Amino acid sequence: MTDNQLSVALGQAGQEATALRCPEMARTERGWERCHRDEHAADARHHVRDRSWSTAANTPLLRLGQPCTGACRWPDQVQPYRGTGKVRHY
Repeated sequence: MTDNQLSVALGQAGQEATALRCPEMARTERGWERCHRDEHAADARHHVRDRSWSTAANTPLLRLGQPCTGACRWPDQVQPYRGTGKVRHY
């Protein structure tokens, strides 16, 4: 899925609800990773693989060792850093 595609979930009454992927990113040893969750309230924690963070207090408040939960609905999206051996330059 691309970052602009919609995630569609069926409600209990069969109604469709749509949400966009959260735009927040975290810098990890793998590169820039996009939050696994749908757009959410500002006070909710963002999440990628094994870490979560909150931007509500104007500081990252990073927590390591945080497993994915049911709120994590998107696959990994990692953008490698420029200048590393993992990136091809054209």
